[in-house]
Amino acid sequence: MNNPTADDAEDVGNMPTFFKEHVEFFDSLRWILDSAKQSESWSLSIAPEEESDRVGKLIKIINSYQEQPMCLDPHLERIVGQIIKVVQQYVYAFYDNIVDLKSLSISVTRFDGIFDLLYMLCKVRGYKVILRFFPHGVADVEPVFATLWQFSTKLRVSAWQSRYILLIWLSLLAMIPFDIESIDSGIADLPAINSISSNQSLMVRWIELGKLFLAKPGCEMEGAAVMLSRLLSRKDSAASFQSLFIEWAVQQINDAANPVTSHPKDESKAALPIESVLQINGTLRVLCHLFSAMTSPALIEKQMPLLLDLFNLDAFDHHSITRKLISKAVQRLALLMLPVTILEKRRVHARPSLRTNLNDNGIDTVPTPICSKGPYTAADEDDSFDIDIPEEVEFFVSILLQKLRDKDTIVRWSAAKGIGRITERLPLAFAQEIVSAVGDILKEETLRTDDGHIDVSMTTEYSWHGSLLCLAELSRRGMLYPQALREIIPWVVRGLTYEIQRGDYSVGSNVRDAACYVMWSLARIPNPSSRQVFAEMSTQMATTLVSVAVFDRESSVRRAASAAFQEHVGRQSDFPHGIAVLQLVDFFSVGIMRNAFIKASRNVAEFDVYRHPLLYHLCTVTIYHWDLKTRDLAIMALRELAPLSPKYVLTSLLPEIVSNVSSPFLAIRHGAIAATGAIAESIAAEITADANATKMVLAVADNVPKRYIEDFGAGLTLAAFAFYMGCLSRAKWNIGDNVQNKFFDLFEMALVACKHVDSIVDDFTAFVDSYGLKPEQHLCIENNIKVAKSGTSRESFVLAMGALAEQRDIDILCSIVTEGATVEMRRNAAVALGQLCRRIQDSKIHDAAWAVAVVAALSQGLNDHSIDNRGDVGSWVRKQSLQSLAIIFDHDNQLAQRISTEDGALAMRLVGQVLCATTEKIDKLRAAAGRMFEILLYKQQIDLDGSAPGSVDVGKCLSQLRQLDPMQPEHFSMHESSANGDDFTWTDAEAAFRRVVPALSVSYEQTRRSLLEGLVFTGSAEPLGKFAVSAVAAYAETLSETVASEAESAAQWDVNGLVAELTRLLHTDKRTSKIINPTLIVADQLIEQGALLAADTNSSIALMSDELAQMATSSLLAYMAHPILRSQRIRQAAADHLFEVLCIHGAVDMDDDGAEIGSLLSETEWMQDTADVKEARSQLTKMIRRHVPPA
Repeated sequence: MNNPTADDAEDVGNMPTFFKEHVEFFDSLRWILDSAKQSESWSLSIAPEEESDRVGKLIKIINSYQEQPMCLDPHLERIVGQIIKVVQQYVYAFYDNIVDLKSLSISVTRFDGIFDLLYMLCKVRGYKVILRFFPHGVADVEPVFATLWQFSTKLRVSAWQSRYILLIWLSLLAMIPFDIESIDSGIADLPAINSISSNQSLMVRWIELGKLFLAKPGCEMEGAAVMLSRLLSRKDSAASFQSLFIEWAVQQINDAANPVTSHPKDESKAALPIESVLQINGTLRVLCHLFSAMTSPALIEKQMPLLLDLFNLDAFDHHSITRKLISKAVQRLALLMLPVTILEKRRVHARPSLRTNLNDNGIDTVPTPICSKGPYTAADEDDSFDIDIPEEVEFFVSILLQKLRDKDTIVRWSAAKGIGRITERLPLAFAQEIVSAVGDILKEETLRTDDGHIDVSMTTEYSWHGSLLCLAELSRRGMLYPQALREIIPWVVRGLTYEIQRGDYSVGSNVRDAACYVMWSLARIPNPSSRQVFAEMSTQMATTLVSVAVFDRESSVRRAASAAFQEHVGRQSDFPHGIAVLQLVDFFSVGIMRNAFIKASRNVAEFDVYRHPLLYHLCTVTIYHWDLKTRDLAIMALRELAPLSPKYVLTSLLPEIVSNVSSPFLAIRHGAIAATGAIAESIAAEITADANATKMVLAVADNVPKRYIEDFGAGLTLAAFAFYMGCLSRAKWNIGDNVQNKFFDLFEMALVACKHVDSIVDDFTAFVDSYGLKPEQHLCIENNIKVAKSGTSRESFVLAMGALAEQRDIDILCSIVTEGATVEMRRNAAVALGQLCRRIQDSKIHDAAWAVAVVAALSQGLNDHSIDNRGDVGSWVRKQSLQSLAIIFDHDNQLAQRISTEDGALAMRLVGQVLCATTEKIDKLRAAAGRMFEILLYKQQIDLDGSAPGSVDVGKCLSQLRQLDPMQPEHFSMHESSANGDDFTWTDAEAAFRRVVPALSVSYEQTRRSLLEGLVFTGSAEPLGKFAVSAVAAYAETLSETVASEAESAAQWDVNGLVAELTRLLHTDKRTSKIINPTLIVADQLIEQGALLAADTNSSIALMSDELAQMATSSLLAYMAHPILRSQRIRQAAADHLFEVLCIHGAVDMDDDGAEIGSLLSETEWMQDTADVKEARSQLTKMIRRHVPPA
């Protein structure tokens, strides 16, 4: 074998290589093989550790190419050739060791890693490809056989890869063109395995050795099956061993199934033991391979009755793999018994090219597949009736037809392919009978309604799926003739929308996918006479495929429909506007569900021929889908498509939709109510011009029985009503007082019953905008907040108050933001305040008292740090407060001026809170704070010459912040993602901290402290803490440089000020660790990074050190009297640390008490619970408290 050298690694056959690790791979492989070739190491029980590690790395590399194994092809010959050469040497040495009885002992486990590598290559690329590079000389037969025999004496579980490689190697050697007896040297020194004697011939032992592995799970079974089938199909073994093996196989299967078949009839469905299943599967695999390799059925005539009885067994119903193997064996046996003359005739008479096929306008009554000497005539087919078709074939076909109804996909798929292959070899009359039988499966348990619709509610998805797969296989082989096409295509079209609901889920996606496969295969029918059928039914096929491609729930089905449509456009050219539509529903356009429903369907509906079918499919199938998300998208699509054909929707679709609003099925009722609202909004002008249509739409609320809005499912029905009423409100329908009262009552019920009310509140807002609220209705909303109802309903009505616009509503919402019972109520109140302020008139926003009350409430919401078992739930309130503040301040650019005039302290506090929020750990919250920060800086206008001191302070503070902002925008828009365009985003924590940290230089202490607190809190948390600390450290370095060059600036904040602020934070609350721990963590990291080197060690750092020492001393002293039982270890640890703080480091000056304190700490046995310990602790406390006051 000529293998490429190392120099060829970069380029194989002058073709670019895509095996990117090939250099690393071949370097490691060369080292491994050099190590493995050393014969003195073959006696080792395991490979050297480094060799095993390198093999593991190579296996990992090969395994990564499972999805694209062809990338390895240019290198396979070199890889496999080098490995198998070393394995061949090992096998020869192993064989010589057995035959010559040499003293050298060769381990059977030494090459386990090498065999594992070969197995991984077979797994990734397939054993058929890898076997091409295995040696297959006559001299290899006995060494490989002897090695496998020796490996089989003790079946180690971990060595199955080694045995598998040897089995497939023997399957290759079984094909050598020499008589096995001529190469049998009579190896007599092999140990006995079970009942296999070493004195038998090589052929007998070979067969018996293969039988040994048929009951083994995994790859050994497959390798043995391939080896036995090739061995038994040889000319020198077929006459002597084939019939005997088939008898043995049938007997083995019967014996394995005997525990079941011998039971009474009512127990015939009992499951087989796993050992029996493995034995049956292994034996059937051999039969499948053997029937495929055989050329004549003459050798199995005697065994045919046994096989027929075998295929009739009912013992395999519980095992899908067994049923699949039965299906494969049946079809291969049938193909063995059928001649190939008919198939050859059809291929000979096929058309020469696709162009000729498309240009043929003749109408044939018989198939004319692709490529040809001339047309295939009836006379050619008549000759085939002289062929004798065995009776057993009909029995085999009946088995396969029954397998089409199997519950497992792999069985149905195998049966479908088998029927296609068998039908291809049958005469025309027989083939047509099979096509009719397959088509009849679709008709089982179906009903046709008066309008021609096919009701499939009583059918099973298994039979439809199997039948459609079979039709696709028959179509691919050109076995669907024009008459059959006319009968089958309507059923295939029905299969494109097949779906049956089973409880809270549905079945049928596999059926729809199979129907798309049939449509795809129909385009490839090699019979040009089928073009007339396609021309007659092209519109129906095209419109249904497009409807499925844009409106099906499953992305795989949408893409399959798109592929089928593309195949017809490319091959048949009968679909209207084919290429233009294909560009709109290609693979990528229909992949995303929302894009397919909304955008792709709208674009396709621009073509008249597709518009009405799309609307019909949408209004009869999709809006009633069991999945809520699909129904919602269908309603959105209906709003887009209805204006394109308002007359058709009004006259043909709307009456049927309205009639379903009282359906007892929740999904249908919900879809009908919502669809009515969507149509009423999108074509309001056309409906209101028709009195009957207007009356029909307005009567929807009265047509729904009361129990549907009060009992189970009421929430979903009421949500649909809310959407319906919102649509009418947005379209400004003219409704009377009675309808207005009815609508309000429904909204009230929806807010009580529904859990997610965001969309309902939007619809309620549209209702209030269009029709207003009566005083009693307004009072009803307020009462629903005050009464002791369920928490969820109260929260919903709080959110709904955003639709109101009176002073008392603002007062209520402000009180809820600050004092709400639940975090959900406070969050909804913050949202409602923003919505309310956005809705009120511009003149009312200038009421300073009103604005101050709203801003004060939302400012308090920014301090909400509530925590429960769900985590930081207060962040919900903070986020909504920031968003509402952004809405309010963006509404009026003079708002900050008026607030600072009325309450300067509130304005300054708000600026500090917003700055603090820009350092939040949560990205969305930080982004909301960033938007508010930018609005304050660049949208608000404050007069710096005003008479109010608060206004001047706020104005100067904002002016300084603008100057300190490193990303000052040239212009500002509320709709921009950031002030600096796409280069900056507030969700990028590192960039956000770098932007806000210069604001620490602002001269207003309150603002500076708020920002530093936020940075400290974030700096102590991972993973964002490192960004906050790095930003502060970088800022501290600029401070030291500035102080050095501008020392005369008294207003300049220096590093000492930073240290002083950190020290102040330590005094904030000494009783808890909420502030202390983050401050200590940040201070430690700043010191470690050298950010505080410029600080005055005699003042600021010394002050912080003293504070820390006193805090540590107080804390350790408290642990000396720990209240927990058995706290001796805690006391001892506290005493040790206290001695270290006071006596070793001298962190606190104890004056004359130092020596006595040290003596007490070191000499007292703190692990004991004695009176002496208590006395020592009391003395220690008195002495320390003289110098360290309690916290």
